[in-house]
Amino acid sequence: MERLLQCLMVTGVALSASAAPMPVSPALFRDAEFIKSFVGSYGFLSPVEPKVDAEEAEVLIELQDLFGEGQYAAVEKRLKLFMQERRQPTDPEIQPKEVSPAMIFVLGNLYFQNDRLEKAESAYELALKKFPKFRRAHKNLAMLHASKGDMERALPFLTKAIQLGDADHRSFGLLGYAYLLKKKPLAAEGAYRQAYLLNPDEKDWKQGLAQSLMLQEKWDASASLLGELIEESPGNPELWKRQANCYIEMGEKIRAAVNFEVLRLKGLADAAALDLLGNLYMDQEQPILALRAYLSAMEKSPALDVRRSLKTARILVDYGAPGEAIKYLAAVRDKADTLRKDDLVGFLLVEVDAARLGNDMERISILLDRILAIDAGNGEALVQKGMYLEDIARTHDDGDEAQRMLARARASFRLALEKPAVAYEANLRYGQMLVRKGGSIEALPYLRAAMEKKKSDNLFQYIRRVERAAARQKVRQEREASDRAEAEARAKESLGQDQ
Repeated sequence: MERLLQCLMVTGVALSASAAPMPVSPALFRDAEFIKSFVGSYGFLSPVEPKVDAEEAEVLIELQDLFGEGQYAAVEKRLKLFMQERRQPTDPEIQPKEVSPAMIFVLGNLYFQNDRLEKAESAYELALKKFPKFRRAHKNLAMLHASKGDMERALPFLTKAIQLGDADHRSFGLLGYAYLLKKKPLAAEGAYRQAYLLNPDEKDWKQGLAQSLMLQEKWDASASLLGELIEESPGNPELWKRQANCYIEMGEKIRAAVNFEVLRLKGLADAAALDLLGNLYMDQEQPILALRAYLSAMEKSPALDVRRSLKTARILVDYGAPGEAIKYLAAVRDKADTLRKDDLVGFLLVEVDAARLGNDMERISILLDRILAIDAGNGEALVQKGMYLEDIARTHDDGDEAQRMLARARASFRLALEKPAVAYEANLRYGQMLVRKGGSIEALPYLRAAMEKKKSDNLFQYIRRVERAAARQKVRQEREASDRAEAEARAKESLGQDQ
């Protein structure tokens, strides 16, 4: 799993459980059941409904019929005339009356239905001012804010409606969504389960429940629920991706790859998903399949994503697939119109590593010369040049030429030591070369400098071995110096006797 996760972090396309929750479908606020609730009976659920008198009740029945027929203009005209007549009767003998919050609420519903949201909000707020425990007004004001995507403002009205006894699946579902946005997955799970219990056919609640489970790392349960959703909506790529993410977290990488392959075959996989499929194949040591996925990802992208392509090429090399890396780099060159100098150097350096894996020394030399011609001070290229020259010296038949190669390698490493970006690699590689040439004492400062840059147990143990070798070298050098001194002393003594 660690190897895979490193791979995912390199590409930056891992599917996170903390991704933004899937938004609630706008259809939720337009279905027949919701609209039917706009006009109903009032005053029978005291203390959570305002009372209406006989005259208002008669008008409500009339409006209910008009609402059902979709005659919203007629509803608005009839309601406004009624409210005006009630407040300011045309008959001077009739006393003005207060308009019930129920009628104001119905007017707000009318505005809501016709997307006149500011007027709807004002009407709901006025109804609540007149009757603070008006449950349906709390609920619909929450729905209004939710329809605009403002769950922060919707949340207090949702909780108040539920406290007042509302048990509608929409209220619990939107409450779960609000809690997801607040990163409260346990509370979200409870709300979504209640919504799912009340309406198991609503996909939004299943999706929300699945994500709340993912955020709690309940991967198995989330994958199972996402499987149900996939059966209902096989053309939704997001569901396949999220289920694949669960499989990755469960360690079932093959099942995750199957999900992405399905998307690829359906033509629904985007570039990020195809890159991730390639990573999964690399983790399973299937470079040919990985290359196919990576090339498909490149084709999917309208423009070459240079950074992602560079990381992909690096993955192929790091996982020991130089042939596939070279083919991928060739495809990159075909797609790229022009590359910036830094990007070109980056791709050439990856190709150097691929050539090194293939032991193609001639190709390494050509590539390094090209890189240093573009950027003479490139630290990574200088390190690679030093490594290349040492390799050539090691196999050279001419001893004098081999020594000249080693001198050039030293010079290249020393130039690289001045580059902070490659200080670790330069110190390490230079120190290792000195050790191989029997210079353990000289190598130690460079190896210790590398250890300061990046600590590791392997390097620590290596330095310990070099320290022991350096100690033996020092003893040997001291003995040799002593032997030379004695020899010189004997030579002088012998010369004096001869004279």
